[in-house]
Amino acid sequence: MAHHQTFPRHALVIGGGSEIARALIMQLGEHHLHSVVLMGPRLDSLAVVQQQLVAAHPHLTVTTAPLDLADLARVDVSIQQAFVALPELDTVIMAAGLLGDQTHDEHEPSRVQHLITVNFTGAAMALTRCAEHLERQRHGLIIVLSSVAAERVRRSNYLYGSAKAGLDGFSLGLAERLRPNVRVLVVRPGFAITAMTRHLRVPPLATQPDHIAGDVIRAITTSNATIVWSPPLMRPILALYRHLPRQLARRLPY
Repeated sequence: MAHHQTFPRHALVIGGGSEIARALIMQLGEHHLHSVVLMGPRLDSLAVVQQQLVAAHPHLTVTTAPLDLADLARVDVSIQQAFVALPELDTVIMAAGLLGDQTHDEHEPSRVQHLITVNFTGAAMALTRCAEHLERQRHGLIIVLSSVAAERVRRSNYLYGSAKAGLDGFSLGLAERLRPNVRVLVVRPGFAITAMTRHLRVPPLATQPDHIAGDVIRAITTSNATIVWSPPLMRPILALYRHLPRQLARRLPY
């Protein structure tokens, strides 16, 4: 049984432009969060999030640093530079993700490579370096934003879904390796209404970044769970969906 995680104080956010990560940092800022490093490929969008966080929580120290998960040769050194900027690191939030455009990307090998590199390969490399760091200090928390898409890969977004399935499985394995000293929390949100998904048809049980953040914080404080479903009702729905015969599953509208 892993020990209860104390509240994050010093967090590294990989994918700092993520609306779910921003909502999570906003809520953690109401507790004991002290310093944050936001990493991502676009420093201008990170600067916007930085301003929002500091405006809401003047006590927070928020810095930004470049990280492009598609540039595999630079991932490791970029992460190690973040450790220097955040010597007391106790929490890593992996929020990087790229939905892509399935209808166009599925015909183009270079687009497939880019999507899978950002969503899985680069993310797994970054998590490995973070795991080494937290394991050495024998305490910490890693939060990985996965997706219900990882549970059963669908025709409509099989590039994103398969990459998330890879990351989800990797993170669950990492959780077993690091326990009990370092806790890994794999978050499987349903369809989240964000800038990344605004152009898509909104399915039933769509959720908001604030709700997902609330579910994550409840899991940090009240349970030793490794998987967080958000909303919780997604768990039984996906259990059913995962076992639907393929001929039935392909008829579903979502």
